[in-house]
Amino acid sequence: MIAPSPLLTESIRALEASGPLEDAQPAREAARTASTDEERIAHRASLLAARLGLADGLSRFREFAPWVLLALGLVVTVAGLSLAGAVVDAGERRINVMAALVALLGAHLVSLFIWLVALVWPGHGSSGSLLGRLWLSATARLALGRGASASALAQAALALLRRAGLLPWLAGLASHLVWALAMAAALAALVFALSFRAYTLGWETTLLDPADFARAVQALAVVPGWLGFAVPDIQAPTDRALAQWLLGCVVAYGLLPRALLALLCAAVWRARAPRMQPDYSLPYYHRLAARLQALAPAEVIDADTLGPIHAGSGHARDGAPTTEAALLAGFELPPDQPWPPQPMPADLEALPRVDGSMAQRQALLDTVAKRRPRLLVLAVHASASPDRGTERLLRELLPLAGQLQLWPLSASAAQADEGIARWQRWLRDADMAPSVECLANPAPLQAAATP
Repeated sequence: MIAPSPLLTESIRALEASGPLEDAQPAREAARTASTDEERIAHRASLLAARLGLADGLSRFREFAPWVLLALGLVVTVAGLSLAGAVVDAGERRINVMAALVALLGAHLVSLFIWLVALVWPGHGSSGSLLGRLWLSATARLALGRGASASALAQAALALLRRAGLLPWLAGLASHLVWALAMAAALAALVFALSFRAYTLGWETTLLDPADFARAVQALAVVPGWLGFAVPDIQAPTDRALAQWLLGCVVAYGLLPRALLALLCAAVWRARAPRMQPDYSLPYYHRLAARLQALAPAEVIDADTLGPIHAGSGHARDGAPTTEAALLAGFELPPDQPWPPQPMPADLEALPRVDGSMAQRQALLDTVAKRRPRLLVLAVHASASPDRGTERLLRELLPLAGQLQLWPLSASAAQADEGIARWQRWLRDADMAPSVECLANPAPLQAAATP
């Protein structure tokens, strides 16, 4: 059995955005084995994820992620080695230290600045790290391929990361590790080249003032000096001092910041990872929790004293307080059925009829969840045959109202009596007869709706 996972739970929500999945068996098992709403939702999601292959895709993603990051690091490392070779392998063995420093640290500093901006302004929709986004997308493509399940898993991962504020930190962790590896490789290449060949180091310019370069070298030498690197004499700099200055700048402004930031990102990830939980306040989770709660076995505290739930009890079946509203909704009624029905019970407020489409069913559920009526009457066609869609709607509505009643409508009394008997049998077979009443005429409705 697959262990419950917030990522799988959110992936199922992403999949069901285009329509509900067939979940009769998983829903019943989740309602029977779990005790809280969150546990039921997570357990149902784990069962559906195992059936749809989402759990296997998540396992592959976790398996491939470090290897993809290593491959990306090797590519950047090769680029860093090539860059270092281009810097020191001049024909006359002369190195312009300022040009070399810009070549070695330019792209790194731009990338670091973008990540810091994304960290300060996280609402701009970017993780702030091109390498991090490339790592995530390449891993998802290799592990998940294409298809609805892969897209749902990727969407769920991004949603959870953004909700926990972890997207820039995870992408930053990948980026900083790759850049630290690249800086280490470039530094090693520089040390090797400068240790076994003689180079003439200095700075030269055509457009700029050489004195500005001298002041820049002196200013940049402060931090490497704290780390023990030589600070060149600006008046008479030696090649050895400038070589150490160049190495010190790569360490102080390239390797060290990336290594420290990678440690920081890892610490933030470790601290905030438990926050990666679905947003259970969303209407989707409210409706799902209500339906699973309706499927859960009844818990009788005191069989002798526990009385029935009445419309005036002031609470819906999920324990939430109800309002004084008494609502009437029509479900899958024939087109020639007048709406609202006449005569209309005086104390009922008619809602728009529902034709069974997903949009209208969801609109009804949202309205009832918002209004929390103490009485909800669902008018149905007496001659219709109850199906799984009707059962699912009733189970979703049941926890949202203090009392739920069915009103089978028909043009003739004979059809009405036959239909009512059939609906009542169906309610008993579906194990909903104690919770959902089936009424023969509007008179009891008016009485029930009156405080």
